[in-house]
Amino acid sequence: MSRTRPGLPARAAAAALACASALAAAGCSGTSAAAPDGATATGPYGERLIAVDADLRQPYLAYWDEWTKVARAADVGAAPLDAHADEPNLSILRASVDRMREDRQHMSGEVKHRLLGMQVDGEARRLYDCVDLNAWRIVGADTGREINQVSQRQEQLSVMTLRQINGTWKVTDIQNPLPCPGGTGGPSPSS
Repeated sequence: MSRTRPGLPARAAAAALACASALAAAGCSGTSAAAPDGATATGPYGERLIAVDADLRQPYLAYWDEWTKVARAADVGAAPLDAHADEPNLSILRASVDRMREDRQHMSGEVKHRLLGMQVDGEARRLYDCVDLNAWRIVGADTGREINQVSQRQEQLSVMTLRQINGTWKVTDIQNPLPCPGGTGGPSPSS
């Protein structure tokens, strides 16, 4: 019989949200099986999107691959996050992993991607990705059992900013997740 520390359910919920936000805002993937890109006409606020460039797709999906390795291990040393992320996002990811480790948890499962398009904003690129986190679950490190999740995490629109840092595209910023076009989850764009 395992003993639970006081406040653990609330901390588990906070870790789930942090990881989901860090994923969608940042946080988690198994297989980077992005759907084929297409020029989606508009984003959630009517912004015009263009197809994701091939030179951005690879570093973006590599970011997710490395992040999921780290979240599965609950160890920032499990993969080179700094090769794919930069500040302020890098600190958010590391803090999320530290919280999971303190709570004796890690992530398990898969995250699916459906890249909708991107916007060019000067030197920055904003990628619009419908991220499905339903199969990405919190697991107790001691028991190996799934921990009650906060809620079903439907497909969420994650808008992630990439910038070239020393010649390498890295994820630097993430907006709060929104509902995906045609999806059922997440807060409304007006919230």
